[in-house]
Amino acid sequence: MAFTHFASSFCTLPTLASPTRASVGPVSSKNYRSLPPKVRCMVATEASDQIVRRWANYQSSTWEYDFVQSLTSKYKGEPYTARNRKLKAEIRMRLANATKPLDQLELIDTLQRLGLSYHFVDEIESILKSLFDENHIQNTKTA
Repeated sequence: MAFTHFASSFCTLPTLASPTRASVGPVSSKNYRSLPPKVRCMVATEASDQIVRRWANYQSSTWEYDFVQSLTSKYKGEPYTARNRKLKAEIRMRLANATKPLDQLELIDTLQRLGLSYHFVDEIESILKSLFDENHIQNTKTA
């Protein structure tokens, strides 16, 4: 059988007896030799104490601490932080002025897709809570 090549110490496959006249006939309860063999698997309880560690010949990184600290960005100055604060205030105003639930949810979705929603967690939570409360009140009135 081909499966005997894949058998390990954990799984054993019984080999079939040589073909006989009894194994050629139709399958019946008396003709058990024509049934496919059963596979018996057991769990191994022995564990190896040896820790196998991978080894790779990695080159040293050029991103040493001093090099990373020496990097500068032209976006760190006061003009950029002021613009950042102005844009955040504009988004907060848009969140507050959105009156339709669909507009609010689309704005929240856009902020999440852009990866900016963490700046507006409190505003998003209050909008979602108010939408839930309105929906819950409408559902209890109709029930």
